[in-house]
Parts: sequence; structure tokens; C-alpha cells
Amino acid sequence: MTRVSFFVAGATVCYAFANPDEGNVYDIFPTQKSKFAFITEYRIPAQNIWNFDSKWKDLARYYQQQEGYLFNKLVRSKQPSGETGEFRYFSIMQWSTGESFLKSMGKATHKTLADELPQATHQPLMYKLVVDDTEFDPTESFAPYNARS
Repeated sequence: MTRVSFFVAGATVCYAFANPDEGNVYDIFPTQKSKFAFITEYRIPAQNIWNFDSKWKDLARYYQQQEGYLFNKLVRSKQPSGETGEFRYFSIMQWSTGESFLKSMGKATHKTLADELPQATHQPLMYKLVVDDTEFDPTESFAPYNARS
């Protein structure tokens, strides 16, 4: 009897993961569900870049512990801009919902960590995904485009 119950339970779990439906999806990394990204630009004086990097990592660790967080990337220009001598950073974050991001920003811990960023002028904006070519198949026929040649 024990073997039968374990077999039925195992088959049920395997079936649920192998055949998900809209109301019953078990996605370990749900990036396909999120069509929005938050992109923030920072302008940092050259003398503060190392301190900014360190403080940003603290803020990133905070985000990692929040509900709905998927990932973030912080990129920096290789050279300072000519006029101001500031380095430009871009933070690209993806969350499962926009509400999750706004909820995490409303907490006192976020305000404390964000205020520690040295002389950072920033404004996060939400962008909508328009084109995603991660699943592009170059072998597909594009008849309307090929007909023009």
C-alpha cells in the first residue's frame, strides 16, 4: 500500500510540473511573466565610484530579499563623461510585478540604504518590454520580408 501511495503522489507531482496550465504554473525563474523593467540612471563623480559600488551592493542585497524580485544588473560607463567628469551608471531591475518594486521602495530600510548612496542623482522609471528576441528562430520563414527582394 505504501508503494502505491508514493507512486500516485510522485506521478501527480510529475504531471503537475510537466503539464502546467495558466492557473497552476510552477516556474522557478518567472522572467517570461514579467514584461516590465525598472531602469535607473545614476551620475556619480569620479572620486565616489568605489564608495557608490559598495553601497549599491548593500542595496542589491536588500532587493534580493524582497518578494517579487527577479534580478538586477548595474552597468557603468568605462570613462567619465567629458563635460562633467561623472561616471554614468544604469541599474536594470526586473520584478515579477511593478507593485513588488514599489512596495520594496516604500520600506524604511530602502530609504536608509538609498540615502547612503554618495551624491547619487537618480529617478527610477518603469519601461515596458516591446521586443524580445530571446526565442527568435532564424530558420523560420519570413515570407512577407523575403518577397520584397
